[in-house]
Order: sequence, then C-alpha cells, then structure tokens
Amino acid sequence: MLKHMRRQILGQPAPYVEVRAAAISIGVKSGGSECRILVEELLRAGYLQRYPSPSLTAHGLYRLTDSGIVAADEAVLEEARRRRRLNEGQER
Repeated sequence: MLKHMRRQILGQPAPYVEVRAAAISIGVKSGGSECRILVEELLRAGYLQRYPSPSLTAHGLYRLTDSGIVAADEAVLEEARRRRRLNEGQER
C-alpha cells in the first residue's frame, strides 16, 4: 500500500495521498477493517501523518512522511533486485 501511495505523490508539490486509491490498487476494501489496520500500522511506523484538517483525514487524505517515502523507495528497489535475480537465474 505504501508503494502505491508513493506513486500518488510523484510530480506533486505536496506529499498528500488518498488512502482509498491505494487500498483499491492492492485489492483492499477502502472502508473495511483491513484498510483501517494498514493505515494505523503506517501511522504508528511514522510513514503517514494525519492531514492538518481532521475533516479531510476523515475522507482518507494523509501526508506521506519522508520516512514513508524512503521506505517505499527501498521496497521498490528490493523488488527490482529480486526480479533481476530471478531473471538471471532463469537465463542460466
């Protein structure tokens, strides 16, 4: 979910993300308990912050923190490394 949030801020002036879109992109019901649990985990880890306006947070808008951006970027890099190793193994 964090990687999908990272994609939302590419080229944007501020790191604000929409939880609903990220949840849908990974196949999670945006209003369901699984989504709420994921968001709470990201908040506890410091990867997300609540939007300055509580009413906007209530509508699923959050701020992706610098540590959230780094964590998402690292996950993307690790995924690319894993794919490369798999491809190299298949070529042999």
